[in-house]
This record gives sequence, structure tokens and C-alpha cells, in this order.
Amino acid sequence: MYERIDGLAAIADRYDGYVFDVWGTLYDGGDVFPAALDVLRLLAQAGKAVVVLSNSPRRPSVVADRLRRIGINDDLYREIITSGGESHRYLRDRPDAFHAGLGPLAFGFAPSRVPDILPGTGFQPTDDLDAADWILNAGPEGETDTVSLYENALRRGAARRLVMVCANPDRVVVDRGVLKIHAGALADRYEALGGRVHYHGKPHAPVFERSIATLGVAADRVLVVGDNRATDVAGAVAAGIDSLLLADGVHHEELLDGGQLSEAGVATFLATPGPQPRWVSARLAW
Repeated sequence: MYERIDGLAAIADRYDGYVFDVWGTLYDGGDVFPAALDVLRLLAQAGKAVVVLSNSPRRPSVVADRLRRIGINDDLYREIITSGGESHRYLRDRPDAFHAGLGPLAFGFAPSRVPDILPGTGFQPTDDLDAADWILNAGPEGETDTVSLYENALRRGAARRLVMVCANPDRVVVDRGVLKIHAGALADRYEALGGRVHYHGKPHAPVFERSIATLGVAADRVLVVGDNRATDVAGAVAAGIDSLLLADGVHHEELLDGGQLSEAGVATFLATPGPQPRWVSARLAW
């Protein structure tokens, strides 16, 4: 059963390591949330270890640059781990049979918007779906695209039995109040059409295992902080670690009423089947 808290100070002493989501937790696509910056600074002052874990399809250096521009400097966290970075790393190193077995040509849905996954891996991009050996799904090309715009390509890929590598399992994101689809929505449709998808990022175990190892603390002293039940909370539960669900992110319509946490809304939302957070708060605050 979850417990409600108004700020992280109420539970900070329980944890030595923290895993923070980015979008919807630290910022919303625009400026940093001022309270989030305060939280990170206070955790740093307390000597807590912090990892930033994002389902961004971009590599960590790109996300680090973005965070610096909004005031989150490198000294506030130990490492940034991204789904795009993990996709690049696995494609480059090919540490398992799946990645080693991929053919040389990859068809991408967002080749200009997300250009940094394939370089240095030995794989080559192609805009010819009929020539491709597999599909790299880093999300839609256009920020306002819908899944239906990709229906033809998804059907053709599924018909050819091309495996899809999904570099961002998020289905949607709230960008300054606007709901936009991400790669996970395209992957969902591909699986519905019979396609096979291999995911990098939350909620899948490897990124949580790497986060815990980077923090260097016992799993029962780690807290995941995020706004998405399907990725942040689900990944934490699977990894056996606690999570704090923030209500003002992707689930705000269900969890908030007039900007405040709705006890009835939270109870109804968490009564539906799915992973359960240890803590719930209206928003990130100290």
C-alpha cells in the first residue's frame, strides 16, 4: 500500500541512492522545475548518490548538455543513463546473440531527429524499408506525428518479419502541457501487427541493474523517482527497489484535482492492475 508524502525530506534518510527520471520529473521539455533543482542540490549536500535515468533516445552527452542549459550541472549526479545510449552501446558492443545477429542495414523512423544512435556501431542506415535488415525505432520524426502516419511502414516491416529495436519505451510524454507520442507507441502498434520488438530503457531490467551498480549502494537503500507508472514504477518493482510516483506528470489527469493530489483519484488509479509505488506525491519537492 502506498503512502502519501508532501516532500522528499520526509523519507530522505531511508535512502542512500536515488534514480531520477528526467521528463516530467526534473523538467517538462522547457525549463527546469525549480523545486527539482532544489532537491538535487540538497541531496548533493547530504552526500547522496544520484543517477539520472532517462528514456530519451539520445545519447547521454546530449542529455547532459540539455540539463546544463537548464541549470542541472554535472556535480548534481553521478551518471546519466539513457535508453538511446544503451541502444548505442549494445549495438556497438554486440554482447549477446540478439545484437550480434542483426544484419548491417537499419531502417529508422526518426533519422534526422535522432541521428546519434548508429554512428560508431558498424551498422548503416537505409531509407529503403525493403532493403533493411531491421528497424531502429527512436520515435516519430515529427513532434506532432501520430501512430497512424507510420501504419504503412509498420505493416510492411511486420510483413517482412523485421525485428524492431526500440530506443525509447515511453508511449507518450507531456511536453509543456501537450501530450505527444514517443517510440513506445509505435512499438506497441508493431507488436499488435505481429512484429517482434527488443527494448532498451525503462522498465526493462538492464538499465535498473546498471543504475544500482553505478550508485554503489544496497538495493533496499535506493529510491526511483518518476512520473510514469508503466516505466519508472514498473522497473523499480521488478528490480526490488522502492519508488516515488509524482502525480503532476504523465498521469496528472487521473491523479490531480485542481493541481492538488486527489486521494480518490490515486486510489482508483492504483486499484487497476499494475505495479505499485511505495510513495506518492503531488510533485517533486523537498
